[in-house]
Amino acid sequence: MAGLPRLHPHLQHAIIHDLGWRSLRPVQELTIDAILDGCNAVVLAPTAGGKTEASIFPVLSRILTEDLRPVSALYVCPIRALLNNQEERLQSYARMVGLEVFKWHGDVADSKKQKFRQSPGHILMTTPESLEVMMISERTDAKALFEGLSVVIIDEVHAFAADDRGAHLASLLERLVALTGRDVQRVGLSATVGNPRVIGEWLQGSSKRPFRLVDPPKAKAARDLRVDLCADIGEAASAIGQIARGKKSLVFVESRSKAEKVAHALAGTGVEVFIHHSSVSRADRTLAEEQFAKGRNTAIVCTSTMELGIDVGDLDQVIQVDAPASVASFLQRLGRTGRRADTRANCTFFCLSPESLLQSVALLRLAEEGWVEDVRPATHAMHVLAHQVMALILQEGGISRYKLMPWVEAAYPFSSIRPERVHELVDTMLEREILYEADGLMSLGKRGEKLYGRKNFFELYAVFTAPPVLRVQHGKEDVGYIQALFVTMHDRNKGPLCFRLSGRAWEVGQVDFGKGVLHVRPAAHGRVPSWLGLPGVLSNALCQAMMDVLRHERHEGAWLSRVASTELASMRESYDGLLEEGTAPLEDHPDGVQWHTFAGGAVNRLLAAGLEQKTGKKWVAGNLSLRCKDIPFTAAGDAIRSLADLNWERVAAGAAREMARGMLSKFQPCLPEEAEDRLRSERLLDQPGALRFLATVKVNGSRLAARPSGMRLADIEATGPLPLELAVRVAPGAAAALKNDVQWVDTPAALRAVSQDLRAADIVGLDVETALDFSTLCLVQIATRNRTFLIDPLAVGDLKPIVDILSGSVPVKVIHNARFERRVLARIGIALDGVFDTLEASRRARGTDALGGHSLAVVCERELGIVLDKTSQTSNWSRRPLDVDQLKYAALDAEVLLALYERFNELGVTSDAEGNRGNR
Repeated sequence: MAGLPRLHPHLQHAIIHDLGWRSLRPVQELTIDAILDGCNAVVLAPTAGGKTEASIFPVLSRILTEDLRPVSALYVCPIRALLNNQEERLQSYARMVGLEVFKWHGDVADSKKQKFRQSPGHILMTTPESLEVMMISERTDAKALFEGLSVVIIDEVHAFAADDRGAHLASLLERLVALTGRDVQRVGLSATVGNPRVIGEWLQGSSKRPFRLVDPPKAKAARDLRVDLCADIGEAASAIGQIARGKKSLVFVESRSKAEKVAHALAGTGVEVFIHHSSVSRADRTLAEEQFAKGRNTAIVCTSTMELGIDVGDLDQVIQVDAPASVASFLQRLGRTGRRADTRANCTFFCLSPESLLQSVALLRLAEEGWVEDVRPATHAMHVLAHQVMALILQEGGISRYKLMPWVEAAYPFSSIRPERVHELVDTMLEREILYEADGLMSLGKRGEKLYGRKNFFELYAVFTAPPVLRVQHGKEDVGYIQALFVTMHDRNKGPLCFRLSGRAWEVGQVDFGKGVLHVRPAAHGRVPSWLGLPGVLSNALCQAMMDVLRHERHEGAWLSRVASTELASMRESYDGLLEEGTAPLEDHPDGVQWHTFAGGAVNRLLAAGLEQKTGKKWVAGNLSLRCKDIPFTAAGDAIRSLADLNWERVAAGAAREMARGMLSKFQPCLPEEAEDRLRSERLLDQPGALRFLATVKVNGSRLAARPSGMRLADIEATGPLPLELAVRVAPGAAAALKNDVQWVDTPAALRAVSQDLRAADIVGLDVETALDFSTLCLVQIATRNRTFLIDPLAVGDLKPIVDILSGSVPVKVIHNARFERRVLARIGIALDGVFDTLEASRRARGTDALGGHSLAVVCERELGIVLDKTSQTSNWSRRPLDVDQLKYAALDAEVLLALYERFNELGVTSDAEGNRGNR
């Protein structure tokens, strides 16, 4: 049996005889090989696809075979409920071979934790927050506890990678590596994502282990899908009641307030209804899970809290009210069904508006095509770095500013932060008395103690920020949580405040703001509280799919009810003749204009801010369009056509400042102004998406983005050579012209033509340019021996024609500091291979501490005797057209790499392609 024979004999015996398994799934066989081969790995499989066993079996085998000492392995989950859910299963597997598992989170008694400190087990299950507690608490000797750590398993790694908790976890992994002094193996378990290799790059950090993606072929799943349109929640609840009776159903909704409304409306439908969302008390959520698992005529109305792999027993159906915001969420929810033999995955949508209907059909189309969103981890998480500065101070009992970054600098979330920005952050925290420095060591300052030192540094255990809440209590029973602002904004002249929470109505009695408690008593009725948050924002890809649904009728008729089908046909008729591929039409209305971008909410918000600068009028942004009243059609068109010349970094900073309601991170007080602007911009807007949109779209027949001046276009819009006189200074007053023609590439047709040239090359120089503030890929430079291509990724949209070239071992890619290019390209799903790193080669040839260092400019002067003009390096690469100096610099940077390659070959210096690790 593949995989199984490699496991420790005791574990093999237990799997065959105790579990009664006669075979393993492909994902389990492949993961056993990956882990026992010493690789870091990302393991992809749907919910209930066997990922847990795939990871834990080879880890148990390693513990037995290598006689690893406890704590040998960490098993990290994003939520406590998932830890609780997995505990019994992991414990049973470990005990089959005489090992122990311990679960550590905030609900576990201190006495049990103390017993574990004294006699730790081999496997520790925990969350990032609890891991931070262990690292900084004086009660735990983290160095001694984790001295034997050899492997970390991260469950639901896709849920971590894209948010602050993931940035926190990546930092903690690097700190653990520093504590243990070994290359800790890293294994991520994930549902299907669009760019799993990016998650692998995020996971890799400082590790030098080879990486392996475990993604066995999957047969296309059979699914039963249905989409209906309802007039309101009452009609939807009646329909849900009819199909839910006698079954076990999860009813997903998109907000806590809607969960309360739907649960209330389902009362009296003959189905036992529970409610499950983040503001319901933990006891009520647990009760819902337990009662649901036992019942047969039950439904849980829930938000995304039930999306992760919490086991609630055999499930008959998933019901969705309106549409989730992503394909990934839909697939997670759909994956809760169809686990029993002779059953199929299923989901029924009840849409409450035509827009929700359109969104649902677009989601289903994308899912049927096998498309799912990319995960986009942060690379410039300055606010999390501020958190880590303070956590390291507590961990080490004070630390020098010069010893901070070695602990965490290899973490992916900090990979785009330049050293000068780190110094600026520390200086800002010192100036604001968040930190205090004396005798070369930093500690928490007066303001730092006030902001983050309360409750024994409780504020430093977690990176996420929650709005102020009150705990709702009925007698001694915890009902749940409600935002304090909802209570303080109530007009007492209108009578007592009554509201619904946990599926019941309550009347407010006493409010104890000092203790954060709201005392309530049962009421006959109550309104649903408003949990404040930003309006739902849909992605560019989903909005483009919604436009495609309006333009093209396909096979969705099999999903639609008669009412839904009629409504969709009506929507198509209303857009008839307006929408064409690659266009964003501007439409004249009696009271103003509407710009149909179908670009997504985050892009449209930024476009609206730019248009307000241009016109001086208010533009209202939705997901599919922007509207402006009292503006002439011609004036609006002129403003749109002039958008490309704006400084979008500045526009984004100002717009996000206006848009932000309160702090987005509790560590904002630590940030320099520029870093704070960037945080808001990245959270609330989509500058990369806006740049791509402006570079590709036509508005009423006109292209918005200008091309570089002097460029000649071929008939197919592939570009010709640019008439540039490219030169480098060899000595003052002397110049040597470079031989290559330079070709600007900004259409898919041009890129396809370029790919043929690259396939014939044996070696290329490769460089990329990004927007400094947003790590947006703005330019890809590739030089062959006789031609240099400047590829505009904003305009071509998809680099697919050259992905296999960049990912293959041929041609050799010559890069200076391949780590940067690797991470930039990994963000768009490209895994570089076949790399010769001139930075690494220079270090081998001249020694790590060579005079002047190993920057590209220094290496060129030292090895080739030429001087590079680097003044354009920090220019604005997102603007279009690029100026002549930028074009010269970009072409030269790629071409000179080939000369360096020849030079190092003459010296007999090789490069092991920094990061060319196994099956990438």
